[in-house]
Amino acid sequence: MHPLAKPVTAALRAGYAWSVRRERPEAWREMARMTGVIMHHLGPGRGPTTPVELAARLRKPLGEWMPVDDPDLAGLVILDADDRLTPDTYDIGCDYTVELLDPAASAWLPRWRTHRAEQVENAAFQRLVSGDDETYAIGRRFLVEHPAGDGNEILRLLNELGIPRLVEYREIGVDRQWRGWWWGCPVCRWPMSVSASGVVSCRFRPHGAVYSLLPGRRPRLQPQPGAPAAGPARPAEGAVCVDESIWRHIVVPGVVEVRLRDRLAKLPGVTADLYPLKDTYDIAVRRTGEATWSYTLDVKDYASPAALAAKLRERPVEAEYIVVPDYRSPRLTELKRLLPGMEIVTESGIYRQIKRDLT
Repeated sequence: MHPLAKPVTAALRAGYAWSVRRERPEAWREMARMTGVIMHHLGPGRGPTTPVELAARLRKPLGEWMPVDDPDLAGLVILDADDRLTPDTYDIGCDYTVELLDPAASAWLPRWRTHRAEQVENAAFQRLVSGDDETYAIGRRFLVEHPAGDGNEILRLLNELGIPRLVEYREIGVDRQWRGWWWGCPVCRWPMSVSASGVVSCRFRPHGAVYSLLPGRRPRLQPQPGAPAAGPARPAEGAVCVDESIWRHIVVPGVVEVRLRDRLAKLPGVTADLYPLKDTYDIAVRRTGEATWSYTLDVKDYASPAALAAKLRERPVEAEYIVVPDYRSPRLTELKRLLPGMEIVTESGIYRQIKRDLT
């Protein structure tokens, strides 16, 4: 475990509690509890002493008030000027989440702020582990490709596939609607946030989905520079989505896993299996015919190289290659330095390598 995992997790939980303090009576108690956790781990005279003081610090980079040696984590600001969680909180912040104190007292918190990724995965897929590999892969892929949509349509698709509903789908929150309409991120399909100033964006910054709202009878989105084209507005009535923990820990990395698997499967003479042996690897790639070979791949989407390195030392993977999304390519050199004994490549890099092996 990273030495700052507990105080960083406490700061994340406090940030969420502060952002909903007007709606949730539990928030103030959570703020007090997390203030105590941070005081304990930072030591006398170094941490905030009251919830209000903690809230003020959450609007500053963590490196200004915690002894953080990871530059990515040092620059993390948890609350924005409107006391909402910043996009970076959904990115690098999730790299450091651990359990704190009594889980029963945390039941009201979204699970991505209290649970690690593997805990969320185990809870989501426990209904599939008793089945065969194909059913497991179909169920997991379904969740990645259908994190939101019309509730009746999602049930119909599940029935057609013959798989159970793996997680709870809930109504789309008002913070992700505009006058009865919602938009899915064109990358991950989860409902995008709508700000009071008319900016619609995916909470996961690397997806680059940021738009200006163009009001009308059926509102439209104008992409901001670099954003992918947006889909049409969809009615919020009857629409549902998975909660944030499922989105952040399963859907976001799953988008990369499915995208890479489908790309590899199109290569001639190649088979690519998603989540083989119930997710022993993310992708197993084989060349068919006389000159056979195979690759096993595990996709890891961490904003912080230090956090990923600590995670892999704590829990090594069985795959031959660690694959990071292309949008993490600027961190590849640092990852290789931290993990010199591992094969680490980007998704495009492993695609090119496998394609070369076909010649």
